[in-house]
Amino acid sequence: MIKNRTKNFTKTLLIVLILISGFMIIEHSLLAKSGGNLDNPPITPESIKDGEIVFFEYCSGCHGRRADGRGPQALNLNPKPQNLRNAQFVKYLSDERMYSSISGGVRGTSMPAFELTLSPEKRWNVIHYLRSLTADDTINLPNSIAYKTVLPDALNPISLNESSIPQGKRIFTNYCTNCHGESADGNGIIAPNLVPAPRNLVAITSWGEKPFIDYMSDARLFDSITNGVPGTSMLPWIGVLSDEERWHTINFLRAEARKQHDKANEIFQ
Repeated sequence: MIKNRTKNFTKTLLIVLILISGFMIIEHSLLAKSGGNLDNPPITPESIKDGEIVFFEYCSGCHGRRADGRGPQALNLNPKPQNLRNAQFVKYLSDERMYSSISGGVRGTSMPAFELTLSPEKRWNVIHYLRSLTADDTINLPNSIAYKTVLPDALNPISLNESSIPQGKRIFTNYCTNCHGESADGNGIIAPNLVPAPRNLVAITSWGEKPFIDYMSDARLFDSITNGVPGTSMLPWIGVLSDEERWHTINFLRAEARKQHDKANEIFQ
């Protein structure tokens, strides 16, 4: 009797999960048809005002009422919320990347997904409001002797193996630890003096999550190391490190993140 009840419960649960998945697929399809794609509508005074209201209600707890990353919940978060009043950083972000972050969240951080909470129009209005905060600010891109265009689908040509990892570690130790720390956790010796703080690349925000870096593509990592990240202390390394050295560094970071992930799993097992 108990076995039959268990089987029936399992079947019922499976059916419910399938139905929920189906509804989510349909909803995603409807969102796309109703403007849930990456087509940014025109910025208007009305869209900015609505975005301000939405931001205060849903975002200011972490990002602060001034969008400076100093909300009441920010002290308890690792990594910290972004300072969205930082003109160089905000203007470096494309509309598509901002919309994607608001819609799907940013894995490995405390940024949740708002795709099922806010309509596409509301999400775009938040972006319009954030753009308005830095619209009159000038930006100074990092000085670099060159710039390398990195395609979004670029993949690491160097295998993550026992030969590459030590090379990446050596490069990271020589060039990156002052800011990011020896284990890439953002706790380098000069990190307390930097705003925003260096990224914790191996952060695990909750049990079962992957480290932050595991949610970042090879292309995005390579672009950040190569060309720097405007509005942060991350400088371009294109004139210092070769392409191969930068890829070795990424392999080391991925290996270090896996090590931290395994440690976390051991603690909670």
